[in-house]
Amino acid sequence: MHGPVTDDERAAEERRLHHERWQWGGRLPSRRLRAVRGSNVLGLLDFDSDLVHALGAAGADVQRAVALLAARRACERAGLTTVPWVAGALTALAEGRPLPPPFDDTARMWETLRATPLAPGPPVRGAVPPGRPPYFPPTPPGWAWIETSEPGDDGAKHYELGRLPESPPPTVSDVKSSAARAGAGRAPAFVTPMALTHPARTPQVRGPISQPHFALPAVLAAAEPSPLKAALDAVSHALETYGEHYPEFLEEVRPLCARPGKPR
Repeated sequence: MHGPVTDDERAAEERRLHHERWQWGGRLPSRRLRAVRGSNVLGLLDFDSDLVHALGAAGADVQRAVALLAARRACERAGLTTVPWVAGALTALAEGRPLPPPFDDTARMWETLRATPLAPGPPVRGAVPPGRPPYFPPTPPGWAWIETSEPGDDGAKHYELGRLPESPPPTVSDVKSSAARAGAGRAPAFVTPMALTHPARTPQVRGPISQPHFALPAVLAAAEPSPLKAALDAVSHALETYGEHYPEFLEEVRPLCARPGKPR
């Protein structure tokens, strides 16, 4: 049996949820999203957290429709829809049948791709997610993170914990109370740091990608038994297939998440 929840445990859980809310785009994930195992959901969050939550709330029919759309669009972008063995797999997905060979053996699938002559398409650079605001730990009531100076030569930004105007001074700060607990032989579970430094962001640049190598995993993902995992992973692979043009794909997917139906 577990004893009563201590102040340290409660504070540690609040801190964990605070960071998790930031990681998931400003809100906590649903039970369905938490239950997804082995998916690309965390990577997809960097591109569109609202879409992730919308897929998590959608019905299984919508999730399957999204997965099928993602697989189809990925193969179109990669120039694979006229390849007979790929076209057969897309037909099987649409009809709810198991994927035919060579999709039943991943090694054989890649070997078949290498042996398939494909007309080279225009070069496409890899997808780069939009930047997100840096994470700031929660502050005590009446306090906030304040930028202390102009960015240095390295572009890093420095912040200090400062009290807001007209806010009452704290009787005992989180830092002092945590230090007191530590001095009594207990490790502090929740300490608000007094200063933070966020390094300058280095613009991410990706080189040209092989679109067929991202498109085929989208087909495999769309056949996953779990509709939610199928949708999340197929969208993630299709997004990577589109590369630098991924916003076009997301613009088509978002409306589909709001209603059931079959992709065009």
